Amino acid sequence: MLRKPKYERSVYSSFCRTMFGVAGTLLMLSAALVAVFDPFYHYHRPLAQLGLRAVQTEKEYQVPGALRHFDYNAVLAGSSVVENNDNAWFDQAFGAKTIKAVRSYGGVADLCWYLDLAFASHNLVDKVFFNLDPAALIAAPETTFDAAGAPWYLYNENPFDDVKYLFNKTVLLEKIPYMIAQSRSGYDENLSYNWAEGKDFSQSGALSQYYRRRDTSQMKPVETYAEETRGNIALLVAEVEKHPDTQFYFFLPPYSALWWDDAIRAGERDAYLWSEAQVIAALLPYENVKVYDFQAEEGIVANLDNYMDTVHFKPEINKVIMDALASDQDRVTIADYQNDIEKTRLMSEQLQGTIIHRLEGQGLFQYE
Repeated sequence: MLRKPKYERSVYSSFCRTMFGVAGTLLMLSAALVAVFDPFYHYHRPLAQLGLRAVQTEKEYQVPGALRHFDYNAVLAGSSVVENNDNAWFDQAFGAKTIKAVRSYGGVADLCWYLDLAFASHNLVDKVFFNLDPAALIAAPETTFDAAGAPWYLYNENPFDDVKYLFNKTVLLEKIPYMIAQSRSGYDENLSYNWAEGKDFSQSGALSQYYRRRDTSQMKPVETYAEETRGNIALLVAEVEKHPDTQFYFFLPPYSALWWDDAIRAGERDAYLWSEAQVIAALLPYENVKVYDFQAEEGIVANLDNYMDTVHFKPEINKVIMDALASDQDRVTIADYQNDIEKTRLMSEQLQGTIIHRLEGQGLFQYE
């Protein structure tokens, strides 16, 4: 067998060493850039000396890191319905520094997991504003991060799987430039995860996202989701009991008349209301808990121009809710919480004879 001359082998070996060296250097440079700019805040808060702001637009990737490394003393926890809040509203009204801990669908277990991150951080959290979505209260009391395909390398504290972040082309070529551009353009850090811009908040917009059930099912037994409800109550109560020096503000948001129409036609309304009543009754005895219910705010609920679909309302409604929390309006007590739940049930019935009847008469519904 012919062998390459020694000179050629030497040149080839030198070339390989050089290429491997260059590749290794580029990889290390890439990792260093990601670690320094850190657009998902996995290692630190934004570096002010580089002119960087807390550009928060991707909750699934940024919430864990922000909770670990940012400075705050109040947490706004909830689903996408709370994302349009301006953090400055809470800061000014409550004398706080507020951060959002938001998760799609607002599952109780997921939000409690986030709260645990916040309480384990260097911050002294003395206020928690917790949005209670009806559907979340009857969901399985288990975290959904794995099932939803969350980037677990950003959630855990295992340094070995950080390679998925440090050597990530999308992070290097898209996320870091976006962070820099938004920082230079004056991104408002108080509008973290805000999605309202460009959305159609109107009756036509809301109706376009609602596909009505053709038939109305029989109302399910009120305790249909009793097991799930009790599991979620246990999670909420555990947070309250573990942190007696923290004031918890729990609130039920005002979903639209379309959502209540669907709850009735699906036969689930009474099960939702029963679940809510159990949660309220379990939370109210604690001195560090306040509960507020905005579900029966008919002036909001019946005006579909407030919504882009059945549940998501415009930022002005977020401000109404925050103002009510700050002024202690719509607060529920042990003495009246059952009347409050009944008020919501009656409103849902009345909506059937008013706005829902009108929309039916005008033929504006789409059907499944």
